[in-house]
Amino acid sequence: MKKFLLTFLICGAVTFFNAQNLEVMHRPDIKEFIRDISFVDATYGWMVGSKGVAYKSTDAGLTWTELSVGVTKDLYKVSFVDQNTGWTGAVDGSLYKTTDGGTTWIELSYESAVPNLGFSILDMLRFYDVNTGFIIAGKLRSIYLLKTTNGGETWAVKDSLVSATLLRRWYDITFNGNNGVLVGDKKEIQKYSTDFGETWTLSTPIADNFFRDLKYVKFLTDTDVIALGEGNEFSGVILPVYKSTDRGITWTKKSQSFAGIYDRVRGAYFKNSTHGIAVGSDGFSKAFVTKTSDGGETWSSTSLDYAFGFQALYGNGDFLFALGTSSHFVFSSDFGENWTLLNIKGVSSIIALQFVNNMGFAVSRNSDIYFNADGKGDSWNVLSSAGKNLAGGMVVTPNHSMFILKENRHIVKSTDYGITWRTVSQPVNPNARNLVGGIDFTGNTTGYAFFSMDDYSNYYIFKSTDEGETWAQSVMVSGPGSISGDMVVFDSDNAVALAPNLWTLRTSDGGQNWAPATLVNFPAWMSSSDFKEVSKIDENRAVAIGEKFICITSDKGATWNFVNHGIADIDSIFYRTSFRGDSIGYVALYNAGILKTTDFGNSWTYDATFADSFLIFSAGISETGKLFLGTSNGYILGERTIVGIKENLNPNDFTLNQNYPNPFNPSTKIEFILEKKQQISVIVYDVLGREVAKLFEGVKNEGAHTITFSANQLSSGVYFYSLKGSAGTLTRKMLLAK
Repeated sequence: MKKFLLTFLICGAVTFFNAQNLEVMHRPDIKEFIRDISFVDATYGWMVGSKGVAYKSTDAGLTWTELSVGVTKDLYKVSFVDQNTGWTGAVDGSLYKTTDGGTTWIELSYESAVPNLGFSILDMLRFYDVNTGFIIAGKLRSIYLLKTTNGGETWAVKDSLVSATLLRRWYDITFNGNNGVLVGDKKEIQKYSTDFGETWTLSTPIADNFFRDLKYVKFLTDTDVIALGEGNEFSGVILPVYKSTDRGITWTKKSQSFAGIYDRVRGAYFKNSTHGIAVGSDGFSKAFVTKTSDGGETWSSTSLDYAFGFQALYGNGDFLFALGTSSHFVFSSDFGENWTLLNIKGVSSIIALQFVNNMGFAVSRNSDIYFNADGKGDSWNVLSSAGKNLAGGMVVTPNHSMFILKENRHIVKSTDYGITWRTVSQPVNPNARNLVGGIDFTGNTTGYAFFSMDDYSNYYIFKSTDEGETWAQSVMVSGPGSISGDMVVFDSDNAVALAPNLWTLRTSDGGQNWAPATLVNFPAWMSSSDFKEVSKIDENRAVAIGEKFICITSDKGATWNFVNHGIADIDSIFYRTSFRGDSIGYVALYNAGILKTTDFGNSWTYDATFADSFLIFSAGISETGKLFLGTSNGYILGERTIVGIKENLNPNDFTLNQNYPNPFNPSTKIEFILEKKQQISVIVYDVLGREVAKLFEGVKNEGAHTITFSANQLSSGVYFYSLKGSAGTLTRKMLLAK
């Protein structure tokens, strides 16, 4: 729930024209979802993804440069054999090759190997040298192993899984000299080769009644082979591990270490015959890691404090680089003992936006925290990660405590503007779909959180009365079988949860009792419509939106009155709403169309600038009245704040620029411009107004000047820096994020 002061009346007509000056204010560093990575050593790496994106790194993945493959189709796999030669492929049979490290590409094809098939699956692309490579591709019920010996110019079928009824797939391949092993999703389809993949023989079927997909296979020695795959908690299948000591002819189960562990391995790496590591997820958002030091006989497992799973892993000695969902990247230099999240803006959905005290905050679905230093929203920086479990809602209280409601009943809190986070409501095990409704506070003390558990079947509302330090169940009821909507808290006694199918639940006695709210004048045909979001106006009133409807309450949520807004011919859900002041309000449609009112809802303007270009997941208004929208793929759209320029500058004027970088750790640069020589001072203060550093005091000549401020002795938090001169004092805000 977003809190705003608003007087609101809805009626009347809508005018269709471009009303706002919306721009892309923040974009991901990585444009699209990354699907695969390939490194040739601990320095040079490449990755590819949706809509033809490709990137190259020459510094172990710390920074990435965009490449142009020249296509817009999704690229699923990539394989490089040295710093110059590599291939990437799409599911339709298209193949692209570079011999200059990715600067230029030529198009090849593996489609002619199986004419008229209609390729739609690409499970593996791997080259072993500049000439020899393998592809596992096809379509449902028709999977082929293809081989090339001329760098991808031509391909030949070496084996296949073709059936009129059976769904079978191979996923990975490994070679040690001429000996090879092929693994897949059925216990009777593993194969081995003794002639570098020219011919293949079925292995002895794996004896395991709970077999699941094998996604990784690797020769550990001349004879020993290890294979890992995907568990499944819904089927009761623990993470599968199998080992062969005869080059893949027979297999023995080695899953004893994974009792009660149902995670899915998506990538693995062995640095020698004994020490290996695998990464994956639980099918939700768990960053799963498991390690062995005895050749796969036993394993130790953990999960990292990230809200994303892993898709792929590269290793070189002790160096590891892992690809997470939504284009997140982590690396380790000590074989997985410690991990570092790269400071990259991903393509994760921006699910909440809020401006407070001239600062902007945003959180992504994967718990990335973004920060805008000046409250104008023109630029956003990665501030922190709020840890494990997917985020569903965010609220900032008047005393600047921040809360994020996450899946699995998890609530985290920050008291330093989002720099660090700690758990205040312990999560449950993610053994079902446990999703988020909303979170809200009245004042600093009392808050409610609304979420679903047990595959949506049960709704829970938790309450806190100690500034969010502890949370206890207030009520549990059966829900309508899905989750959307929001939570609004009017005061310590009155709160309302709004959900799908016009479902409501309200308390007027501080959570002692709960009952449905009253809906007034809603058409009967809207009974299956879903609430999406609510904005509180004051201690009595709020505005809620849903699937093409708007409603208001003026009695603390006891009754909600349907409003005939008069808006027609808009084929999208009313998804997010945001208001500030008494005369400005927005409704953001799911497809990025924007409705705006400046006269208490008597008339509306419609902005189609980004309609059908983005999907809107959040909305917020800055304290200067500018609209900002978060999208499903990590963009923030907004209205730029235009700063007026004086035509006749007073010779005594001076300028204080925003520090850079900001946030910073541990040092930052402060730049100012003097129009004449004068006596000045530059001083840093904490949030209580106490002087913490005097950076300069004396005379400076006219012109531009830069001072470096080092904050090694200070703790994380918000600080202010002031420039005092002959014309007065200018002050700006900065954020130290250690």
